[in-house]
Amino acid sequence: MRRLLIFCLFLGYFSANFSRAQEQDSMNLSMNELIISADKFQEKRKDIPRQIDVINQKKIQQLNKQTTGDLLFEAGNIYLQKSQQGGGSPILRGYEANKVLLVIDGVRLNNAIYRGGHLQNVLRIEQSILEKVEVLYGPGSLLYGSDALGGVVNFVSIKPNFNKPISVYVMNRLSSINEEKTQLINLQTSYKKMAVLFHFSQSDFGDLIQGKVRNSAIGQLGLRPFFQERMGDTDRIVSNLNPHKQVGSAYKQQNIFVKWRYKPKNYSEHLLSYYYTTTNNVPRYDRLSEFTNGKPRFADWYYGPEKFHFIHYQFNHALVQKYWDEMKINISFQQVEESRYSRNFGNPWLNQRKEKVSVVSLNTDFRKRIRWNEIRYGFEYTFNEVNSIASALNVSNNSTQKISTRYPDGGSLVYSLGAYLTMSQEFSKKWIFTEGIRFNYNSLLARFSDKQFYPFLPNEIKQCYFPASANIGLIYMPNEMLRFYANIGNAYRVPNIDDLGKLFDSRPGSILVVPNNHLKPEQTITYEFGVDKRFFKNILVAANLFYTEAWNNLIINRIGRDSILFDDVLTPIFNMQNAQRAGIFGYHTSVSYLINKNWRAEASLNQCFGTILGDSLMPLDHIPPVYGRITLHYSSKRWQGSILSMFSDAKHRSSYYLNGEDNIQYATENGLPAWYIISANLAYSFFKNHELKIRTGIENILDRNYRTFGSGISAPGRNIYLSLAYQFN
Repeated sequence: MRRLLIFCLFLGYFSANFSRAQEQDSMNLSMNELIISADKFQEKRKDIPRQIDVINQKKIQQLNKQTTGDLLFEAGNIYLQKSQQGGGSPILRGYEANKVLLVIDGVRLNNAIYRGGHLQNVLRIEQSILEKVEVLYGPGSLLYGSDALGGVVNFVSIKPNFNKPISVYVMNRLSSINEEKTQLINLQTSYKKMAVLFHFSQSDFGDLIQGKVRNSAIGQLGLRPFFQERMGDTDRIVSNLNPHKQVGSAYKQQNIFVKWRYKPKNYSEHLLSYYYTTTNNVPRYDRLSEFTNGKPRFADWYYGPEKFHFIHYQFNHALVQKYWDEMKINISFQQVEESRYSRNFGNPWLNQRKEKVSVVSLNTDFRKRIRWNEIRYGFEYTFNEVNSIASALNVSNNSTQKISTRYPDGGSLVYSLGAYLTMSQEFSKKWIFTEGIRFNYNSLLARFSDKQFYPFLPNEIKQCYFPASANIGLIYMPNEMLRFYANIGNAYRVPNIDDLGKLFDSRPGSILVVPNNHLKPEQTITYEFGVDKRFFKNILVAANLFYTEAWNNLIINRIGRDSILFDDVLTPIFNMQNAQRAGIFGYHTSVSYLINKNWRAEASLNQCFGTILGDSLMPLDHIPPVYGRITLHYSSKRWQGSILSMFSDAKHRSSYYLNGEDNIQYATENGLPAWYIISANLAYSFFKNHELKIRTGIENILDRNYRTFGSGISAPGRNIYLSLAYQFN
């Protein structure tokens, strides 16, 4: 058994926004900001013993990014991996994909088939429907259950306002680097007690152009001198007139968001929302760029149209009762449709694998204050149903044949039932103590009906888990200028259908990955200490130190020396196993400097190291290199602007985990070189009431060529964008 040791170093910025009326109280502004993700009710940041980042609506509009993934990356302390332009996988504290929990309006988005490599699901949350994004770092299982090992990304959607007969917001955005065309319209109408919001947006992203200024270390990485194309009944290699254009990366996305809000009393509120997003075919660019023996490995590799339906009802009640002062009820239904299409170059058979996941969830949360004690408790039920089908289409004659499904073809069911209790004791204005515990029951049932391709499979797989989570925290505030906090908490991730039921064969004779019916939940425990300090009323510094121990980590290992005759070739058998332990140590610091009433400066730096200890030392995957951000921002009544630089150190081959998800095949022979970019943006409001606003900017001004760690597509080159927004009230 191997041991896993991770060392993480975070030097980040503390996000804060200041207005003229708030200039003299920057510390109180930041510390008194209301946070929802930490305990599911609004709570002041200063009363939470955790590291939290908030990206509010003003900052979302100021950054003006193309996708939500880009927004998270540029905001500060989250790294982003990309396998294609239509992708973006957040990395928090060395964890990624199904070890980072995504939440929208208090409802978990991670479903039964979230995988452990890289995910693109965060892009399906359209940033223009968001009021803010809260990022809770470290263990989040106490409130949210499974998957929150690296942290929780909580998306809070906008609400329609009352007492506005009609409100119209229209925005258009154009970008040069990929011929982006984005349009959105937001309509609101309301009365005294009821309000309705309708939002529609669509984006068309063409093929992405990478930077043209290369350093010697990056060499020819990412150049696209040729691309594949089918002409008639033949796959052909076509010369690319612009090798910097990453042909095969274009995609489109559409979003519809409707929210109804009804407030019959000042202490109760009903919210009903519907969110729908879909794409066209999203090419898997990293796979399309692979060549074997001088020819493309694939002629086609793309995700079919991804469809996400989300229906959510929320009831909020804030009238003091015997057992609660505040209550929230969330009922939701999600339906996710996704598919994968792949065809080898020169082969007429197009493999088609499609999945449909239906999710029902119910959450009830309560808060009660008794003297200096604040008690919160709640219950959660979730149900996932997974159906998987597959076939192969002959693109030459339209004939079809059966192939193996990605997940059990007989369907899969996943249940979860959890309950939590937390308490906060405010002994004085200086001391706050928090503690909490959660118990959960999880079960899984997967059925294999047609065993034509894998006759050795069982008829079904059953699993039951009883994970638990606990947390204690302490806050000490000797004065208004200084705050210390400490926290100890554990998190878990229960194996899902992707872990237990996925079948994967790379090719006969290579490896065959089969289900394992004996997996245990992955576990972590984190020790965290932090301090926030204000100097001279205009400088805010924050620091955070943490250590995480993890065990039962899942990796793919061979089953002894077992092999099986697969397609008449003796093939070794692998499966997912709990075979690693981990130690994670790191710290985070941040600085925000209010220069005067118009100017503000921020800086951040982040670093991670990861090592697996066992028979031999090796790096851990999902560990990004040193990266950071420096920003100088200007704001007045009508003008806003920023100059910023993002940068990253090199990721050397010696620090890659070659058997994991680091994608060394999409880097140079030595890894990825260091890079930096400089960008600038400017916005102007034509009227005092901000009815008409123009935004423009230049990203990657120096047109530098670079690729972020783990990515299979090169980053954008110099990009000039322009957006025009009009609001009528």
